[in-house]
Amino acid sequence: MATNNKKSTKNKKVTSTKKTGHTAKKNQLDSKDILIQAGLALYFTLYFIAHHFLGVYNTRWIFYLGILALVIYTIKHQAKKKEKFAEGFCFYKVFLLYVIGCMIGVYYEEILTFCRTGEWLSRQGIIYEPFNPVYGLGFLAFTVLLCRNLKRKWWLTYIYACFIGGAAEVITSLISEYVFKVNAWDYSDMFLNIMGRTTVPFMLFWGAGGLVFVKLVYPDFSKLIELIPKRIGNLIMPTFIIFVLLSHVISYTALFRYGTRSEGAPASNAIEEVLDEYYNDDLMKQYYDNSVHEKIGE
Repeated sequence: MATNNKKSTKNKKVTSTKKTGHTAKKNQLDSKDILIQAGLALYFTLYFIAHHFLGVYNTRWIFYLGILALVIYTIKHQAKKKEKFAEGFCFYKVFLLYVIGCMIGVYYEEILTFCRTGEWLSRQGIIYEPFNPVYGLGFLAFTVLLCRNLKRKWWLTYIYACFIGGAAEVITSLISEYVFKVNAWDYSDMFLNIMGRTTVPFMLFWGAGGLVFVKLVYPDFSKLIELIPKRIGNLIMPTFIIFVLLSHVISYTALFRYGTRSEGAPASNAIEEVLDEYYNDDLMKQYYDNSVHEKIGE
């Protein structure tokens, strides 16, 4: 009986030791996670600051180097367990597809502009990232509205994509004009234009792009996103989302003030004074050089 009690006590000690070791290991991982998040926060903070000194194109390389570092870290720490990140149809996947669409849109617009004018001009819609939200919204709409049913007939997908793309352009143009006092584009002199905000040929291109996206791009990109180790993805995404949302808020606030300033309105509060100092006309024209300001009533 005494021997059994000793064995039981010994087993409890071993179990307790294992639990303590497991807890210590878990705490160690938690500390590492905190360091990674702190490093990301520091990187994005320095990125914001560097942007004002280095300009549009030099800062893009810093952005891409940050993405490359995350990719290398992800590959190096590939999880042994094949747990999928953002599996199925979820917020993280949709958000990343929005980001991818924004980035593709910038370079599509810049290459198109270069082919037409011979000048390489910025077509960013967001100050701190190489993003064009119109294309991001297009990807977002295609994903949410079309990718839930991948077996739909191709011609129906094409028609739906035409209207979705055209609607995205019209809605974005209306918001730019009536909220930010900026005409981001004007197609009034183009063939078969619709209120000068989109055109039938552009809608047909949107349809072709949407069809390619649903049938080819989405399935492959979805698989690539799911290859991200689940732990790494869940760790990085909250900080990245905050960074993207913050840069969107700053950009649209600065754009709104850019529009009111062009109408001669003086700064009426401390926030507008800061915007006038750090987001002046010279800086804003680097990003919105194709925007046309109109005074209300003209």
